[in-house]
Amino acid sequence: MFVAIIAFIVVFTLVILVHELGHFYFAKRSGVRVEEFGFGMPPRIWGIKKNGTIYSINWIPFGGFVRLYGESANEKAGKHSLISKSPGARFWVMGGGILMNFALAWVLLMVGFWLSMPPMIGPVEDYAPDTQVQGKVMVLQVADKSPAQAAQLQPGDYILSVDGVTANSPAEFKSLLADKSGNTVELQIERANEQIAVSVEPTVTPDGVVIGAWIDRAIQQVRYVWWQVPWIALQETWRIILVVVMAVVGLIYKLFTTASIPPELAGPVGIARITADLVQLGALRMLQFVIFLSINLGILNLVPFPGLDGGRLLFIGLEVVRGGKKISQRVEGVVHTIGFALLMLLILAVTYKDILKWI
Repeated sequence: MFVAIIAFIVVFTLVILVHELGHFYFAKRSGVRVEEFGFGMPPRIWGIKKNGTIYSINWIPFGGFVRLYGESANEKAGKHSLISKSPGARFWVMGGGILMNFALAWVLLMVGFWLSMPPMIGPVEDYAPDTQVQGKVMVLQVADKSPAQAAQLQPGDYILSVDGVTANSPAEFKSLLADKSGNTVELQIERANEQIAVSVEPTVTPDGVVIGAWIDRAIQQVRYVWWQVPWIALQETWRIILVVVMAVVGLIYKLFTTASIPPELAGPVGIARITADLVQLGALRMLQFVIFLSINLGILNLVPFPGLDGGRLLFIGLEVVRGGKKISQRVEGVVHTIGFALLMLLILAVTYKDILKWI
């Protein structure tokens, strides 16, 4: 449990710090004064001021933050104030965190693919035909009164070969069965890390020669062409973004139409439980989790809700539509404060729900 807690803190802090680093970078590029870049949350343990920015380490070792001059309503506008910058500059400052979360996912996907991690969305062949895949044929389900049931195949079994010929994918397995109708074939099966041989007599159906089992490919290892990895990772990043967007839209729809918290919505406690489970499954599973978490954080911040980056981007968009006429900074500040309070209430409610599940 201690390792899981540390892993959760490290993972969550990484994706948040990278997000804040995006705001920091584009603020500096735009000439906005960054008053503080903090590791963890206040109160402060230590800090050093350099080029007008305080770099601090704080007592709560969770995430981080960036404090920009001119971000709140009680600060005066000036040359280095956020509010004094053009809508385009403010757009990049507010959207920089989201962009950095997507960039982090892309970089981690490249690392994962160089370590032979399979794609998370879609088959490998969709990305690069030259990729070498090592996999096994896994039995998902066995039909009643089928040859597979008669041979005592079970869900979770791996089919290694047909009459001594290795099958690395469902397509290869089906091709090896194609001319075996009416003949008994020997399947080499892996079950609970032990290999056994079973005999089965395939039958002919409109779908071809079958044994009555639903199968899928369990990828063991993938060897990519190294120079193709950045492009493959970029494609995978885009696919994950689309999947997460659809999931977030679905969650928001359920939240507002049912006036209740969707069961699949997790808060910090829920994410900590997921982290604890994934720690047991190895480094690549944790890497996949960080990738999904980073993209999730980016997409959630795109939601045009007050208090989120998307809410601030919405106000910038309204300013552009109004021909450059700014909405009162005080009004915008009040809206964001109310939005942030509502978000905190939602997080508390989700956390309470997660705790009830745990106990």
